[in-house]
Amino acid sequence: MLISDWAIAMNLVAIALLGFIISAALLSGVWLLLSRFIDLFSTGSQKLVMWIWATGPWILGLITMIVFSPIFEQTPMYAWISEIAHWHHMYVFQLNSWHGLTVILFVVFSVVLLAIKGRQLYWQSSAVQMMSAFSNSQQKNFGQQRVVVLDSDIPTAFTSGLFTPICYVSSGLINRLSDKELDIVIQHELAHVYNKDPLSKLLIAFLSAYYPKKLAHNLNAKFSLVTEYLADQATVMKHSAEDIASTLVKVVRLQKATQAYKNNPALSYFSADNITQRVHRLLKPINRPIPLAIPVVSMFLLLCVTVSAVDATHHLIESIFIHS
Repeated sequence: MLISDWAIAMNLVAIALLGFIISAALLSGVWLLLSRFIDLFSTGSQKLVMWIWATGPWILGLITMIVFSPIFEQTPMYAWISEIAHWHHMYVFQLNSWHGLTVILFVVFSVVLLAIKGRQLYWQSSAVQMMSAFSNSQQKNFGQQRVVVLDSDIPTAFTSGLFTPICYVSSGLINRLSDKELDIVIQHELAHVYNKDPLSKLLIAFLSAYYPKKLAHNLNAKFSLVTEYLADQATVMKHSAEDIASTLVKVVRLQKATQAYKNNPALSYFSADNITQRVHRLLKPINRPIPLAIPVVSMFLLLCVTVSAVDATHHLIESIFIHS
């Protein structure tokens, strides 16, 4: 049994985890109801929404922990807060209680998840390095950016690297494209470099893994598509939307003919990610942003529900253990 400061710290962790679980369940339900409407808004707004969904449980769990913490005990707000949120045994924590079990299971899951994602990242990084080392690759400067040309007949182009991403293009793709088409591919991949999309995709993949498997898959797929939208839009600064769409279709056909495309959360490919939607978004861009008030008010309402649910769930479980 822990008492005093250590007990407070562990109880606050348990509160944060309970808030995390409840808010994740709430956001899962909201996703089922509202995800179909996301495409009605601009690509930038879609990316913001994806980040809110991925980080929402962490943010709401942390704020819930602050609401329940003793820091408000000496303030006029305490009486009001205690009416909606109260943790009965803040100064005592038993490691063999349901609170302790919750913390242990979360830590074990997080460690296993980090190990899995780290292993995937290691093998992907090793594969890219090996491919670069054994293909007589050449580094060329494209403007102020570095592009690695892989000596491979497989028509592919992708961006790899977390903090210093690099654009890779195979000679097999270069030889099959015109100068304009190649420039479109390069500009697209350099947009991934500028946005650090491999890092963003990996973070989203990690954060979304705490959701149910189907929802996590949908979040990853949607975020990957949004990064492709943004890279396509960045390329429009130098080339027409029609030329970019034509190049997309051509590269996809080449890759499908050679089975060159592989989905990887830590890579950003110039490839067959929802090609129809990407072409449609290019030719008919949507510039309608989501009003900032909507996510702000939504998160506040979710916080209120989460805090109330944490209090109610805590009392319900405590009653079951006491009276069982």
